[in-house]
Amino acid sequence: MKQMGMDRKIDKKKWSQKKLYYIVGSVLLILLLFLGFKSFNRKIYKVDGSKISVKEVIEGNFQDMILIDGDIEPINLVLVNTLEGGTVEEIFIEDGVMVEKGTPLVRLSNPSVTLGYMNQETAIMEQINNLRNLRLSLDKEQINLAETLIDSENKLAEVGRSYKVDSVLFSKDVIAKNDFVDMRETYKYQQKKRDFMNENIEKNRRDNKDQIKQINQSIVMMQRNLELIHENIEKMLVRAPVTGMLSSFDPVIGESYIRNQTVAKIDVQAGFKIKGQADEYYLSSVKPGQLARFSFDGNIIELKIKKVLPEVVNRRFEVELIFVNEAPKAITIGQSVQVRLELSKAQKSLMIPRGSYFQSSGGQYVFVLDDEGEAHKRIIKLGSQNPSYYQVLEGLSAGDKFISSSYEDYKNYETIKIKN
Repeated sequence: MKQMGMDRKIDKKKWSQKKLYYIVGSVLLILLLFLGFKSFNRKIYKVDGSKISVKEVIEGNFQDMILIDGDIEPINLVLVNTLEGGTVEEIFIEDGVMVEKGTPLVRLSNPSVTLGYMNQETAIMEQINNLRNLRLSLDKEQINLAETLIDSENKLAEVGRSYKVDSVLFSKDVIAKNDFVDMRETYKYQQKKRDFMNENIEKNRRDNKDQIKQINQSIVMMQRNLELIHENIEKMLVRAPVTGMLSSFDPVIGESYIRNQTVAKIDVQAGFKIKGQADEYYLSSVKPGQLARFSFDGNIIELKIKKVLPEVVNRRFEVELIFVNEAPKAITIGQSVQVRLELSKAQKSLMIPRGSYFQSSGGQYVFVLDDEGEAHKRIIKLGSQNPSYYQVLEGLSAGDKFISSSYEDYKNYETIKIKN
């Protein structure tokens, strides 16, 4: 019998040498085609080396700072304003001189305002007179009541004496009972009358006291109003409110000023400050107390921020800086200076110089030079900046050289071929 169920051995198919050559050749062909395609499509821009600028990546102490254009101003400047509008009638002093507090500067004329003040004065005087007359009438009323009470007291005393006499006579049966009773009732009536008048006078005295107090307070208030009116009339003559140097004072006879208009400024000679403006981008970074400096007559002058005015106008905000030490003697009001404001402490960092390349790349990349006369686009990441450098966070190393001139002609290329 033929044996069944035995396993048959199946031989695996082997790669033929010819087929293997085909596969390897195909892979090499695809690789060569890819490299050729990549080389063919690589964007290369040729540029004359004399038309570009090259800078180097450096490592050093980087400090975040900004430049502020500032003007020298007095640290304490007082504005001289008009209380009422008017026409310049008389000028008493010239601009740019020292003035004492209370010195007349200019007299204004405004007949309608003056007439209005005079009418107010007349009305107040009339009210004061009416109140004074009312007070006199209350006093007179109190006096009349007091006199009536005295008469009542005298009448009561007179009737009391008669009543005592009649009481004795009635006890001895000298007078009739009816006469005695009449006298007794008369006496009681005079007592009640005296008591009623006494209570009425006390009540009237209390009421008059409160009313007179209110009258006196009203008179005092009206007298103050009169004083204010007199002061306002007097203030048509504009005076220096403080002692100091007069500036911005240039009135002309016949010139008109409106109410609360600035006539002049007075520097009280207490020192100087610098007022400048910064871009709104730095509003959250600028704080009172931060240090700053500027160069003056070959010396570095230290400043610090006193005040930050957060109101943004035309995308800029104002800062006020004061001198850390005494201001230079040569400093004068109105001078312009460029202040370097420190936003952070110095720290060791990679840095690249500022340049026109930033406008084209937005700080996203630079073209880095190699040793074969080419520059290749490299993605970078920048941090803070100051007037001279950008802080490098990623993408570059110390010693790398890059093109720092404008990329506008070749910003869409990956490689720059530098001739010469």
